[in-house]
Amino acid sequence: MNIIAEEVYVGRFDPDVGTDKIESRLQKGDVFKHDHLRAFRMSKEELVYNWLRYIQHVAKNYFINTGKPIQEDKLFHYLFPEQLWINIRNFVRNLSALPLWVNKDLSETVFGGKQNNSFWQTVFETGRSPHGVQVLAKPLNLVEMIK
Repeated sequence: MNIIAEEVYVGRFDPDVGTDKIESRLQKGDVFKHDHLRAFRMSKEELVYNWLRYIQHVAKNYFINTGKPIQEDKLFHYLFPEQLWINIRNFVRNLSALPLWVNKDLSETVFGGKQNNSFWQTVFETGRSPHGVQVLAKPLNLVEMIK
């Protein structure tokens, strides 16, 4: 959680601006700092649900690739080596750098209403919304995201 706080929120989310009707305000022409908009959008419940699962995948893949057998249901009971923490930080940093978080035009489509978990899973897996809107240039690739 410290990595997420450092990479997404601390010094970026502005509590004075808050979260009230940001997407609606964007559509009306209000302008927000990119760091604040990114933190706000990444914090939506259905998004957090999806990208936190990818952090879990990063951790599981690390242990698999290093040959260490683990109990998946106790993943966070294991000591994480420094390289795994680096991989997690790189993932969060690269995820937060994606253009979708600051794309004003997406306020009318993918960020305009509450989407469900499967909506965002589809976006991250395919790069497109279930309705065919191009959201990412390409699907997420965990190997690329941890570099």
